[in-house]
Amino acid sequence: MKNNIKLIRAALILLTMISGLSGCTERWEEMNTDPNRLTSIPDEYLFTSAVRGAFNDGSQFFNTTFGGQYAHIFVASNWERSIDKYEGNGTKDYSEWLFEGIYNSVVRNSVEVMKLTSPEGKYENKYRYAQAQFMAMIGFSKLTDTFGDIPYSEAGMGKYGVEYPVYDEQQNIYSDMVDRMKNIIALLKEDAAKDNIYPKGIDPIYDGNVDNWIRFANSFRLHLAMRARFADPGKYEAVIAECLSEGLIDDNSQNPTLWTSDSKSDLYNPWWWRWNEAQEGTFNLVWAYKFINMLKVSNDPRLPFYATKGVDPSTGDTTYIGLPNGLSDEEYTKWNRKDISIPSGEFFAKDQPVYLFITAAEITLLRAEAALYNIGNSSEDANTLYQEGIALAMDQWDIPFDSISKYLSDEPEAALTGDTEDDFRKISTQIYISCVPNALEAWNTIRRTGYPVIPQRTGPDFVQGVTNGYMPTRVSYPMTKERTINGENMQAAIDRMPGGDVITETVWWDVHDAPNH
Repeated sequence: MKNNIKLIRAALILLTMISGLSGCTERWEEMNTDPNRLTSIPDEYLFTSAVRGAFNDGSQFFNTTFGGQYAHIFVASNWERSIDKYEGNGTKDYSEWLFEGIYNSVVRNSVEVMKLTSPEGKYENKYRYAQAQFMAMIGFSKLTDTFGDIPYSEAGMGKYGVEYPVYDEQQNIYSDMVDRMKNIIALLKEDAAKDNIYPKGIDPIYDGNVDNWIRFANSFRLHLAMRARFADPGKYEAVIAECLSEGLIDDNSQNPTLWTSDSKSDLYNPWWWRWNEAQEGTFNLVWAYKFINMLKVSNDPRLPFYATKGVDPSTGDTTYIGLPNGLSDEEYTKWNRKDISIPSGEFFAKDQPVYLFITAAEITLLRAEAALYNIGNSSEDANTLYQEGIALAMDQWDIPFDSISKYLSDEPEAALTGDTEDDFRKISTQIYISCVPNALEAWNTIRRTGYPVIPQRTGPDFVQGVTNGYMPTRVSYPMTKERTINGENMQAAIDRMPGGDVITETVWWDVHDAPNH
């Protein structure tokens, strides 16, 4: 795969802008392929780029600018503090970069692979078509979880004549995604799939291991169903039961992982660039107070791996110190960011593997949640799964076995005690921690479960922004390019929201909250 990087770059230059991806399989397959333009590009190169895009593209803005600051995990640099202060999209159109980071990468490349591998395509292959469709679903899930309604059923067909895709309702997008994933899983289970999916050297995640792809697909489907379960338990608890009856990612060796390199800059861990910029002071990404304090209070052994030590301004002691989110400009000037804990060089090392938001830890903790509420007639023990999930999350980062054992045996947070709501809080909080550095997923967890609680900002030290101090519940739509080009369809989506295109509106699945929140 490394030897294909230059070829991938050359191939991508030939691609024209595609505004999104169609969720309608029949439409995808009925479109005519232009024989003079893209069919000469082997689908293998495009698939590799689609996979890499699923891991990388938009990561800075999804996971630091928005997700990290809304979830109180990171505090970004000065020019992105408007997001941290709950002031909307800020002075730059950051939300446009979220759109472009997904639609113009994983989505664009996936749709081209689907065209090439469809029955009318040059490289017809239903199994590779299924893999490409899966990658598209990952991109769509990020976008819909961030914005709500997005271009889906008519999206991605700009070069094939659909220039102004409608914005589909998130409820319908989720329903379609879980149905498609069921079909994808069924295809990958066919005997012929083993010899016809993308092989080693092209598949940067599993090197052509179809069993791992099946586990990945079923785990992603479970992830979607658990996210939607409060919004429509009648539909999604049945899906959860189906997923629990099949193989899931349950070991870190099965995690969808993008392997990196410390010798080729094209293959560096993308998070290393954030760390390097922090070192140079050009993008001084620091840890948030809430996240650091949460780990300190519970003696979490991941803390020394995640963070460097800083200086407590009140005592002068060297310790792990986080910067409070949402500080007023006056209060902010009292802090020296150089004294705040930043991500450690080991955590953001050039060759540190990159994990997608689906991991063995997350899936095991979701199983613990299902067992806690007896969803899908789960016969598993919630506490056993909870502790397994914590151990997997720590082992993922090579935390020493003795440190994991001590945490599980000594810390009250490491065991479920029988109070259902508090046990749910613990499970949700561990999912939140296990998502790092994919902080978008941590923010999604807070919105879905209500935990960990992000209290309303009050007092003169903090800015209340446009939300009266409450954590934003979505990102508003792009202000420039997308609004200009496809404004009519965007406006139709805005008109469906009672409060309009604001960051206090909730997405469809965000219907549950912690008691007395």
